[in-house]
Amino acid sequence: MTTDRSTDDGPELRVHVACARCGYDLVATRLWASCPECGLEALATVAQHSDPQVAHLAAPQDPAAASRAVIAATAAPFVALLLQGSGPAMRTVDALAGRGASFPSQVERPSWLVTAAILGAAAIVVRRGLAPGVNPTLRASVGAARVRRLVGGLWAWAVLLLATFFLSLTLFANSAALAKAAVAAQILPAAFTLHALAPVLARSGALTRAYREARHGRQSAELVALTVSAAITLWVLDGLIDGVVGPEGRTVAVGLASALFLVSAIGLAYLVANGWTIAAGLRAPRIDPRRLG
Repeated sequence: MTTDRSTDDGPELRVHVACARCGYDLVATRLWASCPECGLEALATVAQHSDPQVAHLAAPQDPAAASRAVIAATAAPFVALLLQGSGPAMRTVDALAGRGASFPSQVERPSWLVTAAILGAAAIVVRRGLAPGVNPTLRASVGAARVRRLVGGLWAWAVLLLATFFLSLTLFANSAALAKAAVAAQILPAAFTLHALAPVLARSGALTRAYREARHGRQSAELVALTVSAAITLWVLDGLIDGVVGPEGRTVAVGLASALFLVSAIGLAYLVANGWTIAAGLRAPRIDPRRLG
């Protein structure tokens, strides 16, 4: 299989082995190096080819549905953060500029309805893409309980925002407290959804052989769950902080909340990129090691 020559990148492959991710012929590639085409470690490909069962597990019965589920699960929280952050951002700018802020703003009320629709649609796409009747092997590999938690988190988040939208049409429409209450109430469903997404992304990524994206995607989801929760908490408590430590403390809290929001947006964008790579792996043709000969 390999020569006896060794370098820091290991011995050289002497057989024709197709990269497990992109199909590139890895002959003459060193074992510890990466595929010149897609960057997957050559050792990962060799390991995959040595176990036919792994290739079987990584082959969803409906690759398109599976890839849509991964993209929806990663993109929905990112879009929700951007839409939900627009209202608080405008309010913060108004407060710092000394301008009054009317409620509901032209952004906040429609953002609740649109975000609820996006999260609900994502829940439907994820549920179908990882359903036992559509992709039974992938669902069993990822874990039915993990899928249910992710779908449940998306639905809970959507229902909360939908209820907030209808509440804003009632006598509470002119209550400035409703905006903060709506944001504060999202801490639990948002954090729960991101924590539920982490293992689903990690497992589906590992099965598509996108190991690096799966690992980084899980870490990103877990980190963003913390930063989003911290940013919302600081933004909601800015009035209390003002009363306890004064305007300077409030300015610091608002600045830190803004920084955490930016970190969260970057983290979710990175999560979407990882999800796209994993989704592409789910759509890619699988390589049957038993045919290598």
